[in-house]
Amino acid sequence: MHSELIKSTPRPTELAIWRVFLECGYALIDILDAELQAEGGMNLRSYDVLVNLEEAEHPVRMNELASRILASKSGLTRVIDRMEDAGLVERQPSREDRRAIEVVMTPEGATALQAARRVHRRGIQEHFAQHLSDRDFSAMRDALAGVHEHVRPLRPGRISGTPRGR
Repeated sequence: MHSELIKSTPRPTELAIWRVFLECGYALIDILDAELQAEGGMNLRSYDVLVNLEEAEHPVRMNELASRILASKSGLTRVIDRMEDAGLVERQPSREDRRAIEVVMTPEGATALQAARRVHRRGIQEHFAQHLSDRDFSAMRDALAGVHEHVRPLRPGRISGTPRGR
């Protein structure tokens, strides 16, 4: 039993900031996704896949890729199908276990990632970073560290660990 009494409901101020946090998060995802599609030729989910393949620096098994991506792993096979059709990735049998399928980024995928990265980073700057000071970033990092540590290992189907740079 906890030594502290756990509140059964958040206070109104906690609910208000929670709503702002959610609205900002969902809005930024929608905005960045739309900009990537319009200017980078791919959606945010495909961008996330390519970033993870680049960071891995080796072929990644589908189940490992599913655990690495930020979005839900639901429908990942269809995402990879579309990316393969577009020439961004290739599937190949694993050298260690022929039953396993690995995904690798193609040279075309690497080129597309670089173009999309410029759009994505510009969007982060325009819609997020320019509205915050260095002090705000420090406060956000400190404020969210405990939440991040708590929720990261709880995400169903995800690996725990440190966040990756985008």
